[in-house]
Amino acid sequence: MTAMRRIFVITAALLLIALHAFGQTNITGRWQTMGVPNGPWVIDLQVNGAQVTGTVRQGGPTGEPVAIYFGSIEGNSVRFKANSPDGDRIITFTGKITSAEIGFARAVEVRPGGMRGDTGIFGGNAVSYFAARRAAQ
Repeated sequence: MTAMRRIFVITAALLLIALHAFGQTNITGRWQTMGVPNGPWVIDLQVNGAQVTGTVRQGGPTGEPVAIYFGSIEGNSVRFKANSPDGDRIITFTGKITSAEIGFARAVEVRPGGMRGDTGIFGGNAVSYFAARRAAQ
């Protein structure tokens, strides 16, 4: 490989890395959904590179926070999982980020022998889609 070609390949790779890093929206912080059963639903997110961590809870600040795992962000998409507090369900959250909100889709997997749950954020009978807005600081 010629020196000029090496420089081109390295420059292109660095440009792609920079575009990926700066192309993500900063979603670190508190997001909430009002007007839902057992609300408000509160999602606290922290982003480190492409990794997303944080907690999910219902019932506002008094609700029991549940840790997020397998969280990732790529561009304007975020995805993570959380277990219901009783351990009967795994909820997968897939979100599309806009300037004003994150539109989430929820998928619920009930463990064998587990209860389906109610209409709260951890329940199998809750809405499949909801929008969360950044909470006032």
